[in-house]
Amino acid sequence: MNDLDIRLVRCFVAVANERSFTRAAERLRIAQPWLSVQIRRLEEHLGFQLFDRNRTRAVIVSPEAESFLPVAQDYLVAAERAAASARRIRDQAAVYLNLGAPDFSADMPTRTAIIDGFLARHPRYEIEIHNAWTVELLKRLGEGEIDMAFTVGPHVDPHSEALVLGRYRLGLLVPMERVRTARQPLTLSAFAGEKVAIFRRNVNPAFHDSVAPILETAGISLTYLPESSLTAMLQFGQRTGIAVLIGEWQRDVPHMPDNFSVLALDEPSLSFNLNLVRRTGDRRPAVTALWNFAAQSLRVAA
Repeated sequence: MNDLDIRLVRCFVAVANERSFTRAAERLRIAQPWLSVQIRRLEEHLGFQLFDRNRTRAVIVSPEAESFLPVAQDYLVAAERAAASARRIRDQAAVYLNLGAPDFSADMPTRTAIIDGFLARHPRYEIEIHNAWTVELLKRLGEGEIDMAFTVGPHVDPHSEALVLGRYRLGLLVPMERVRTARQPLTLSAFAGEKVAIFRRNVNPAFHDSVAPILETAGISLTYLPESSLTAMLQFGQRTGIAVLIGEWQRDVPHMPDNFSVLALDEPSLSFNLNLVRRTGDRRPAVTALWNFAAQSLRVAA
């Protein structure tokens, strides 16, 4: 005999307890003819008759069914316990959050403060950061590979919602000699006719399109970084001597080369949002907890 279909067993127990196909169908919220079909299927599977109807249309439980009923009830109870256990495991797993973020955002004070503060308040939660650029992060978020994401630039994804955590300014990574001789902040016109390396458009189209026209209007020739990680940006600047568009906050990061620094620019429009993003309508406990903590942190800071 093959394994019992729990749906058929549930139908049998309902009829046996109610002693009525009509009341059992109402209890199960199914059509009575369909319930009768399920009982016949179970009888064929078991090899014995479960019910009979006398002339008054009363449901008679067969002796075999009377013997089978306690076992069937235990079977349903065990199934419910298994389902409840699975739900508990799932709920416990919900305190584990997969977050996406660009690798350079690890140096952003706002991101660090939110994650550290959240974990201090919720010690049972665990967070793993997955690094990628914003376009890839939004793709992974939509496909359910990550739970939430820190993104940069304008938020234009229609399938998710964003909480703006703060604004950060951009600067230029240049040799230290240029920083020493320049009065800061420096206008973009000082770089007219020069090359500036920026990230490729495909890694964040909205962000790129908010920055590139400003540089080009100032007479700057754009060249593109072959690799967009922070380490690659630093290596590119050292290797080529070309100024690199980079976050102004990164001036003081420990891994900044001694012979390079970040030059502040007198250009307020060269700034961008740091966002916390979740799928629209995602109200899972862990996601909601981090979202609410971040929102509360913004209110306190204000």
